[in-house]
Amino acid sequence: MAALRTSVSQGEDVVEILKKILKRYKSLPLSDERGGPQIYVLGGFAILLLMGLFTTFGYAYKIQIMASNLNYGTKIAATTAFGSHTIPNTGNNGVQISNANALQQEFRDILQDQMKDWPQSTYTLQSIQVYGESDRGSSPPTGFSQPIPGTSAYIKMDFNIEVNPGFLPMNTRWTIPLYVMVSTNSYESATGAWNLVR
Repeated sequence: MAALRTSVSQGEDVVEILKKILKRYKSLPLSDERGGPQIYVLGGFAILLLMGLFTTFGYAYKIQIMASNLNYGTKIAATTAFGSHTIPNTGNNGVQISNANALQQEFRDILQDQMKDWPQSTYTLQSIQVYGESDRGSSPPTGFSQPIPGTSAYIKMDFNIEVNPGFLPMNTRWTIPLYVMVSTNSYESATGAWNLVR
Protein backbone atom coordinates (compact mmCIF):
# COMPACT_ATOMS: atom_id res chain seq x y z
CA MET A 1 0.00 0.00 0.00
CA ALA A 2 2.90 2.35 0.84
CA ALA A 3 4.47 1.66 -2.57
CA LEU A 4 1.18 2.62 -4.25
CA ARG A 5 1.06 5.91 -2.31
CA THR A 6 4.69 6.65 -3.29
CA SER A 7 4.03 6.06 -6.99
CA VAL A 8 0.88 8.22 -6.87
CA SER A 9 2.77 11.05 -5.15
CA GLN A 10 5.58 10.79 -7.71
CA GLY A 11 3.01 10.96 -10.50
CA GLU A 12 1.50 14.08 -8.90
CA ASP A 13 4.99 15.61 -8.66
CA VAL A 14 5.58 15.02 -12.39
CA VAL A 15 2.23 16.64 -13.22
CA GLU A 16 3.13 19.65 -11.07
CA ILE A 17 6.51 19.98 -12.81
CA LEU A 18 4.85 19.86 -16.23
CA LYS A 19 2.31 22.50 -15.15
CA LYS A 20 5.15 24.77 -13.98
CA ILE A 21 7.00 24.32 -17.30
CA LEU A 22 3.83 25.15 -19.26
CA LYS A 23 3.14 28.21 -17.06
CA ARG A 24 6.70 29.45 -17.52
CA TYR A 25 6.48 28.92 -21.30
CA LYS A 26 3.23 30.95 -21.46
CA SER A 27 4.89 33.82 -19.58
CA LEU A 28 7.79 34.01 -22.07
CA PRO A 29 7.76 36.56 -24.91
CA LEU A 30 8.17 33.62 -27.34
CA SER A 31 4.98 31.86 -26.24
CA ASP A 32 2.20 31.31 -28.73
CA GLU A 33 -0.14 33.43 -26.56
CA ARG A 34 2.17 36.41 -27.13
CA GLY A 35 2.61 35.96 -30.86
CA GLY A 36 5.56 33.57 -30.80
CA PRO A 37 5.76 30.19 -32.52
CA GLN A 38 3.63 27.42 -31.11
CA ILE A 39 5.26 24.92 -28.81
CA TYR A 40 4.71 22.21 -31.44
CA VAL A 41 6.87 24.15 -33.90
CA LEU A 42 9.62 24.54 -31.31
CA GLY A 43 9.35 20.85 -30.37
CA GLY A 44 9.57 19.81 -34.04
CA PHE A 45 12.61 22.04 -34.53
CA ALA A 46 14.28 20.51 -31.45
CA ILE A 47 13.59 16.98 -32.74
CA LEU A 48 15.07 17.81 -36.17
CA LEU A 49 18.13 19.32 -34.50
CA LEU A 50 18.65 16.21 -32.37
CA MET A 51 18.24 13.94 -35.41
CA GLY A 52 20.80 16.01 -37.32
CA LEU A 53 23.31 15.80 -34.46
CA PHE A 54 22.76 12.06 -34.07
CA THR A 55 23.27 11.52 -37.81
CA THR A 56 26.44 13.65 -37.84
CA PHE A 57 28.06 11.77 -34.96
CA GLY A 58 26.91 8.43 -36.37
CA TYR A 59 28.52 9.12 -39.74
CA ALA A 60 31.71 10.44 -38.11
CA TYR A 61 32.03 7.20 -36.13
CA LYS A 62 31.30 5.07 -39.20
CA ILE A 63 33.91 6.95 -41.27
CA GLN A 64 36.53 6.55 -38.54
CA ILE A 65 35.90 2.78 -38.32
CA MET A 66 36.01 2.38 -42.12
CA ALA A 67 39.27 4.35 -42.40
CA SER A 68 40.84 2.21 -39.65
CA ASN A 69 39.73 -1.00 -41.40
CA LEU A 70 41.12 0.21 -44.73
CA ASN A 71 44.43 1.17 -43.13
CA TYR A 72 44.63 -2.22 -41.40
CA GLY A 73 43.78 -4.12 -44.61
CA THR A 74 46.42 -2.14 -46.51
CA LYS A 75 49.11 -3.01 -43.96
CA ILE A 76 48.15 -6.70 -43.92
CA ALA A 77 48.24 -6.86 -47.73
CA ALA A 78 51.65 -5.16 -47.94
CA THR A 79 53.19 -7.23 -45.12
CA THR A 80 51.96 -10.47 -46.68
CA ALA A 81 53.31 -9.45 -50.09
CA PHE A 82 56.68 -8.62 -48.49
CA GLY A 83 56.80 -12.11 -46.99
CA SER A 84 56.50 -13.64 -50.47
CA HIS A 85 58.81 -11.34 -52.44
CA THR A 86 61.78 -10.40 -50.25
CA ILE A 87 65.18 -12.02 -49.88
CA PRO A 88 67.97 -11.35 -47.35
CA ASN A 89 70.25 -8.40 -48.02
CA THR A 90 73.35 -9.32 -46.04
CA GLY A 91 75.26 -6.22 -47.10
CA ASN A 92 72.79 -3.91 -45.38
CA ASN A 93 71.63 -6.33 -42.66
CA GLY A 94 68.09 -6.19 -44.00
CA VAL A 95 66.01 -7.56 -46.85
CA GLN A 96 65.49 -6.59 -50.46
CA ILE A 97 62.58 -7.04 -52.82
CA SER A 98 63.14 -9.83 -55.32
CA ASN A 99 60.43 -8.84 -57.82
CA ALA A 100 58.73 -5.43 -57.46
CA ASN A 101 56.03 -6.12 -60.09
CA ALA A 102 55.05 -9.41 -58.47
CA LEU A 103 54.95 -7.73 -55.05
CA GLN A 104 52.67 -4.97 -56.36
CA GLN A 105 50.34 -7.46 -58.02
CA GLU A 106 50.13 -9.65 -54.93
CA PHE A 107 49.44 -6.55 -52.82
CA ARG A 108 46.50 -5.63 -55.08
CA ASP A 109 45.12 -9.18 -54.95
CA ILE A 110 45.36 -9.44 -51.15
CA LEU A 111 43.91 -5.96 -50.63
CA GLN A 112 40.95 -6.85 -52.81
CA ASP A 113 40.45 -10.02 -50.77
CA GLN A 114 40.76 -8.07 -47.48
CA MET A 115 38.11 -5.60 -48.64
CA LYS A 116 35.82 -8.13 -50.35
CA ASP A 117 32.81 -7.03 -48.26
CA TRP A 118 33.25 -3.40 -49.30
CA PRO A 119 31.82 -1.90 -52.50
CA GLN A 120 34.68 -1.31 -54.98
CA SER A 121 33.73 2.38 -55.15
CA THR A 122 34.66 3.01 -51.48
CA TYR A 123 38.41 3.04 -52.15
CA THR A 124 40.70 3.72 -55.09
CA LEU A 125 44.33 2.57 -55.19
CA GLN A 126 46.29 5.44 -56.77
CA SER A 127 49.82 4.03 -56.64
CA ILE A 128 52.21 1.76 -54.81
CA GLN A 129 55.89 2.75 -54.77
CA VAL A 130 58.52 0.22 -53.74
CA TYR A 131 61.82 1.17 -52.08
CA GLY A 132 64.93 -0.90 -51.30
CA GLU A 133 67.62 -0.74 -48.62
CA SER A 134 69.69 1.56 -50.85
CA ASP A 135 66.90 4.18 -50.55
CA ARG A 136 67.12 4.26 -46.75
CA GLY A 137 67.37 7.84 -45.41
CA SER A 138 66.28 9.44 -48.69
CA SER A 139 63.79 12.31 -48.77
CA PRO A 140 60.26 11.21 -47.92
CA PRO A 141 57.57 10.96 -50.60
CA THR A 142 54.57 13.31 -50.56
CA GLY A 143 52.37 12.78 -47.51
CA PHE A 144 55.02 11.01 -45.41
CA SER A 145 57.02 12.91 -42.80
CA GLN A 146 59.90 10.51 -42.01
CA PRO A 147 62.85 9.52 -44.22
CA ILE A 148 62.44 6.39 -46.31
CA PRO A 149 63.04 3.47 -43.92
CA GLY A 150 64.68 1.15 -46.43
CA THR A 151 62.85 -1.79 -47.94
CA SER A 152 59.26 -0.60 -47.93
CA ALA A 153 56.13 0.07 -49.93
CA TYR A 154 54.44 3.46 -50.01
CA ILE A 155 50.75 3.27 -50.86
CA LYS A 156 48.58 6.17 -51.99
CA MET A 157 44.84 5.58 -51.85
CA ASP A 158 41.61 7.53 -51.94
CA PHE A 159 38.90 6.72 -49.41
CA ASN A 160 35.54 7.61 -51.00
CA ILE A 161 32.61 8.40 -48.71
CA GLU A 162 29.00 9.00 -49.65
CA VAL A 163 26.72 10.57 -47.05
CA ASN A 164 23.01 10.05 -47.68
CA PRO A 165 21.04 10.14 -44.42
CA GLY A 166 17.71 9.41 -46.09
CA PHE A 167 15.46 11.67 -44.03
CA LEU A 168 17.31 14.82 -45.14
CA PRO A 169 17.42 15.90 -48.82
CA MET A 170 21.19 15.84 -49.15
CA ASN A 171 23.68 13.57 -50.85
CA THR A 172 27.34 14.43 -50.25
CA ARG A 173 30.48 12.72 -51.55
CA TRP A 174 33.93 13.12 -50.00
CA THR A 175 37.30 11.80 -51.04
CA ILE A 176 39.93 11.46 -48.30
CA PRO A 177 43.51 10.72 -49.41
CA LEU A 178 45.33 8.00 -47.45
CA TYR A 179 49.12 7.63 -47.39
CA VAL A 180 50.47 4.41 -45.87
CA MET A 181 54.15 3.45 -45.52
CA VAL A 182 54.65 -0.25 -44.79
CA SER A 183 58.17 -1.41 -44.05
CA THR A 184 59.91 -4.61 -43.07
CA ASN A 185 61.80 -2.38 -40.60
CA SER A 186 60.40 -0.86 -37.41
CA TYR A 187 60.49 2.83 -36.49
CA GLU A 188 61.73 3.85 -33.04
CA SER A 189 60.07 7.18 -32.19
CA ALA A 190 62.34 7.84 -29.17
CA THR A 191 65.51 7.83 -31.27
CA GLY A 192 63.94 8.91 -34.55
CA ALA A 193 65.52 6.00 -36.42
CA TRP A 194 64.42 2.90 -38.30
CA ASN A 195 65.56 -0.44 -36.91
CA LEU A 196 66.70 -2.78 -39.65
CA VAL A 197 65.44 -6.33 -39.74
CA ARG A 198 68.32 -8.61 -38.75
